[in-house]
Amino acid sequence: MIKLRHSLPLLLLIACADLAYADCDYDDFPRMDGMLVSSLGASVQWNHTPLQGRTFRVSATVPRVKEFYAQQWPDEVDFSEFNDWDQILHINERCIMMIQVKAQNDRYSYGRMSITNPPQAGGGGEPLGSGMPVPPDAQVISDMRSDDVIREGRLVLILNDENIHATRAWYEAELLNQGWNLDHRSQQDNAVVLTYSKGRELMTVGLLRHADKTQVLLNRMDR
Repeated sequence: MIKLRHSLPLLLLIACADLAYADCDYDDFPRMDGMLVSSLGASVQWNHTPLQGRTFRVSATVPRVKEFYAQQWPDEVDFSEFNDWDQILHINERCIMMIQVKAQNDRYSYGRMSITNPPQAGGGGEPLGSGMPVPPDAQVISDMRSDDVIREGRLVLILNDENIHATRAWYEAELLNQGWNLDHRSQQDNAVVLTYSKGRELMTVGLLRHADKTQVLLNRMDR
């Protein structure tokens, strides 16, 4: 399940495509004491751009890794889950940094570190969110693809002007028409999570209302 926490401010930063960003590199990436880092081939794309990748291993639990980066990036970090990875996302005025982490055992964690620059206006190619259920007139902010050896996944972030109830109703009707089965619905104030399955695929739709926007997080993956 996607955890909807501190997400909207980060998405709004991504949306500011008219700002001028400078490149950043792994010298700017905070590292925990004793973290072993090595190169990683490009298996992840963010907005159609391969991410610069590194793998890491560290003597720390996943909660400790998340705590470390929350302290490094106070009020500028977003936590989610994608393809069984715990994800840590940070966006600043220069670049976007992502950590994907899993537990190796009771003492060690391992994962991937990636860096990319925010999207610039006027990019060509396939539209972001192509092939995914996107409400009419909604804005696709981010489109991440992850191709592992045994699983492919996709995470799409959307902003919609419609309220959360209209957006939920649109997804329930649209995914039913596309042949998805609704397995679970979780609803609370200003937040809804819908879980679907179709054959070997899973889809999670997370909705969060903030100010005058409905934020949509689509997480699609193979089983």
